[in-house]
Amino acid sequence: IEAQTLRLSRLASDLRKLAELETRPLECEPVSMGELLEELLATARERPEAGSRRLTLTLPQAPWPLPEVDGDGDLLFLALHNLLDNACKFTRAGDTVEVRAYEDGASVVVEVADTGPGISEEDIAHVWEELYRGESARGVPGSGLGLALVRAVAERHGGQVNLRSRAGQGTVFTLRLPARQPATH
Repeated sequence: IEAQTLRLSRLASDLRKLAELETRPLECEPVSMGELLEELLATARERPEAGSRRLTLTLPQAPWPLPEVDGDGDLLFLALHNLLDNACKFTRAGDTVEVRAYEDGASVVVEVADTGPGISEEDIAHVWEELYRGESARGVPGSGLGLALVRAVAERHGGQVNLRSRAGQGTVFTLRLPARQPATH
């Protein structure tokens, strides 16, 4: 009963976040994606199961660092946390989870890649749906709202998220956000 109560509480909280995301104004400020990603990895490494995964972060240093994005840092952290959390949940001890970011024209691209079991072709089309849980996700903790929340955050920031996956090899989630344009004088 306690476990079900906790699960329902998390589900209600996630549903509230999703509803608020669709209705409340977005608080935009310059967000250093490099710093946000470093904080994300530091947080992930504190989790017990992370110690058995190879977690890496690759950020550009030369010729310049990753540009900032205009957005809500807390929402962006939440979206990226959901992607990284999924990568850790659906991989096994010894698997690799890579977070890499780069500038691509007017966009900042963040990839969360893993060497887990991958996502079946049947499930790929549905993973963005609220409350959807694929066959391989059954028995793994979660509400089925994480990826819907990631997509909503991306879209509210003028970005997009997609995935590539190969059964037995792993999955790559790609979040693409507009880079902050420098002020012109």
